[in-house]
Amino acid sequence: MAIYRIADLDIDIQHQHAYTAHICKSYLSPCQDHADMTAKPNPEEYANDRLAVPTATDGYLEALSIYRSISHQLLNFDGFILHAAVVERAGAAYAFAAKSGTGKTTHCRLWLERFPDARIINGDKPLVRLLDGKVYLYGTPWCGKENYQVNTKAPLKGICFLERAAQNTVVPISKSEAVTRIFPQLLIPKDPSSTNRLLDLVGEFIEKTPAYLLKCNMDPQAAQVSYDAMSQSGS
Repeated sequence: MAIYRIADLDIDIQHQHAYTAHICKSYLSPCQDHADMTAKPNPEEYANDRLAVPTATDGYLEALSIYRSISHQLLNFDGFILHAAVVERAGAAYAFAAKSGTGKTTHCRLWLERFPDARIINGDKPLVRLLDGKVYLYGTPWCGKENYQVNTKAPLKGICFLERAAQNTVVPISKSEAVTRIFPQLLIPKDPSSTNRLLDLVGEFIEKTPAYLLKCNMDPQAAQVSYDAMSQSGS
């Protein structure tokens, strides 16, 4: 087993299959004698995932269960998982959330085309932490099939909820609408105390993060439209 540095935490990841070590290799911690948490697969979750995705490899299912373990424990460190794609430019993070298949990763790739200095921190499952009055997004080894991920963090400038459209438009949305749109993108714990903690953190996240509805096509101009709106926010 080994200790990995993820979301500014040293995590003792206990696994049996090589897949987890492979995807986490760039997150190996320089500190191997201390851990903030221990993450290991949950046998019940693992079995349920096997029934749901019978073609998945044992290594993939183990890694997924380990990530859930990290996500649940992250609540104790003022953090949670967000199903979104995250792009960084000029030291700030911009998050894009949508139903699966809408094109959030594709939109982030438009940023790479439009802005040579941009990079995708994570394509699917970044971690969020609220630290020192700010919201930070972190790259993780769990990043979607395109494997867009960087072992880094950046303060969040804004979040866009994506919808496909013929024309590119972006408008601010209310905090109540942001709450409604963000909940499908969260991993909800089963126990009430953890759920309450998640609700508190998400409430703080919404208070601190400008939120937008981005209706967009697949033209690189969509990246310019979303960047212009979010980069000018006062967060």
